[in-house]
Amino acid sequence: MPILHAKIWRYASVAAAAVFCIPCAARCQHIEVTTNKNTFKAGEKVELTITNISPVSVFCIAASSKPEMGLSNIERKASVGWDALPLRCRQPSCTVDYTVPAPEEIKAGRKAAFSWTPRIYEDNAYVSPGPGTYRVAVLYQVKKETDPSSWNWTTVRSNTFTLE
Repeated sequence: MPILHAKIWRYASVAAAAVFCIPCAARCQHIEVTTNKNTFKAGEKVELTITNISPVSVFCIAASSKPEMGLSNIERKASVGWDALPLRCRQPSCTVDYTVPAPEEIKAGRKAAFSWTPRIYEDNAYVSPGPGTYRVAVLYQVKKETDPSSWNWTTVRSNTFTLE
């Protein structure tokens, strides 16, 4: 009998830990970001799907009217680790107004999808990234804040994909 009690206790602990994810405990992930396929030709659009896998709503700019603003960067596989490549011109070298829309809600179990053409900002121009293995980083938050200065972002990376 003691073994049976230990098994019940262990399973109860696992279930409690899974529910305790609000607010986010260490290593808790609320969303998954996936691409529609694993290999893309240069200039081809990538369909990104953001799936809320948590039991609560999340808020993500990538679900807004300007979803590309919810991408923090694209990362290229390096010989060791990943290199973050800029998606936009950054201040102070750029005077373009990149107004970021308010994050949109993605309810528990729901998805948001959008098409994106991979482009990076390099040498003062927007160019297609070269061949390689990539992933994108998407920002989201669990608590909706109306003041952008109080937004508390979490970053999730997509599955890897190849650009030919």
